[in-house]
Amino acid sequence: MDGPVFDAMLKTALEEALWLDAEEMREKTPQLSSQHRRRMRRMLENPWSYLHSGMEGQTRRRHPVRYLAIFAAVIVLTGTAAGYALRGGSFRDMFDASPWAEVYGGAADTGQLLDMGGELDTVFVESGGLRFEMLDALSDGQVAMVSVRLTMLEKRNQLRTFARGVNFEEVEIASEDGGEISIYSLSISSWMSEGHEDLKPGQYSLIFTINDLALTEGGKYEIRLKDLVGEKNKPLFPGEWTLAVTLQPAQVLNLRPECTCTLNGAEWRLERLTVSPLALTMEFRYVSGAWDGEWNFLSNISIHLKDGRTINSFTTGACGSDSELSLTLEFQMPVDVPQIESVTVSGEEIPLKM
Repeated sequence: MDGPVFDAMLKTALEEALWLDAEEMREKTPQLSSQHRRRMRRMLENPWSYLHSGMEGQTRRRHPVRYLAIFAAVIVLTGTAAGYALRGGSFRDMFDASPWAEVYGGAADTGQLLDMGGELDTVFVESGGLRFEMLDALSDGQVAMVSVRLTMLEKRNQLRTFARGVNFEEVEIASEDGGEISIYSLSISSWMSEGHEDLKPGQYSLIFTINDLALTEGGKYEIRLKDLVGEKNKPLFPGEWTLAVTLQPAQVLNLRPECTCTLNGAEWRLERLTVSPLALTMEFRYVSGAWDGEWNFLSNISIHLKDGRTINSFTTGACGSDSELSLTLEFQMPVDVPQIESVTVSGEEIPLKM
């Protein structure tokens, strides 16, 4: 059999297989996401090109793992969790385009995000007039981030109301063993936000950030949402939605500096310092002095890099009591940990001895 005839037969077989799989998928999942439909349409228009691109080892933008065409088709059509292990691809794009990349210089390393990804167990949820599509997830052992695209399927005549802001009546994040995560945040950006030109009217970017040292163990986490509300907490879309993600185990650098810092007039002993690509955490215990309960010292924290740069651009979180304090510095860029030389807190420089 000559080459052209074989190519034509194989192309026809691929088209038939794709259509059969598509019909089966429609029976199982009537509402495919627009992204799935676009991919399906492209594959049906030219399945042979998908086979060649896979054999040549080209990398898909959001899926760094290389697939042959038939495997790519199965992943798109079945919606299996394994097919949506994005492994830091979407977040890597976000950090690469960040204005903070120049500030962090050579200490920034976005390539390591590809080894910090998670499996998107839910993929997408659609009910109550909303669609949630999970795009990416990663964890460095201290901080986890989950990216979700929210699409408003109904009430588009209220678009101006939605553009001014949305939120949820309840947000809960829990681990597989049922333990609720108490430290997390949710960032919501709309199609009108700078840097989100890929969103369409009625779409929102949701980024959930989790802070927990238990992330070193990895495991499954659920994001539970209830009732989308708008300005003045006015109910817009009542309902409940659950998104699940499995995060990989991760290693962090744990140090015991055993030094004392003066924080607002009181002496505090630094008992533990934990560093990972996305964060630096310090745990203090009260020693002596008059603690006034103020947090003014948070503005006197700096990170020193081995190339001579000093970084003051990070997000600082603090919690504690009269006897204990915990500070978390979330970096604006994923950092190559060995490039950090020291951290200064209220004038006390603490070297990071690897």
